[in-house]
Amino acid sequence: MPELERLQAEIDELRQENEALRAEMDELRFEADLDACHAVGLSAQLRAIIAEGDACPNKAAHALLERAAFINDRTGEPMTKTRSYPLYREAFDAEAAECGIADPAKYRG
Repeated sequence: MPELERLQAEIDELRQENEALRAEMDELRFEADLDACHAVGLSAQLRAIIAEGDACPNKAAHALLERAAFINDRTGEPMTKTRSYPLYREAFDAEAAECGIADPAKYRG
């Protein structure tokens, strides 16, 4: 009977560990969801700023919003972005480095 009790104790311990891991996963999912919400909010803000710049008759006042040709790092295809795009690449690469992601150009556009 001691063997059965030991196995039951091990099962109980594994169940508790499983519950703790599920709770941690839920917390990480929530944090990832919040990051996604933040990214969507920033994207909406940027689209509005770009639209406002496009509508402004003084284009020289919005040099970073001027369109320029770039090459997509993943596909090698040409694309048109605002002149602020290098700022995106720089920030993306810095965050990727902080996260330990090697060769971030493989993952960004």
